[in-house]
Amino acid sequence: MTPKKKLKKPNALGRIVRAIDAAGRDADLARRNSSDPAFRKGVQDDRRATLSKFGTVKDALADRERIERAKKKT
Repeated sequence: MTPKKKLKKPNALGRIVRAIDAAGRDADLARRNSSDPAFRKGVQDDRRATLSKFGTVKDALADRERIERAKKKT
């Protein structure tokens, strides 16, 4: 690059366009990954692990086990 030529500062419109383009690529990658069975299994396991920390969910699971045991006895 010659000394007379300087790098141009990117204008605001160009930055916005690049940000939107990057967001589109990220969304496309996320859509492709979300259909992967291993990824979905990981999300499901993570969701269940997080939900199991809540008291109301623990109570509901205990109630479900109690009902199933009662059904087996009859």
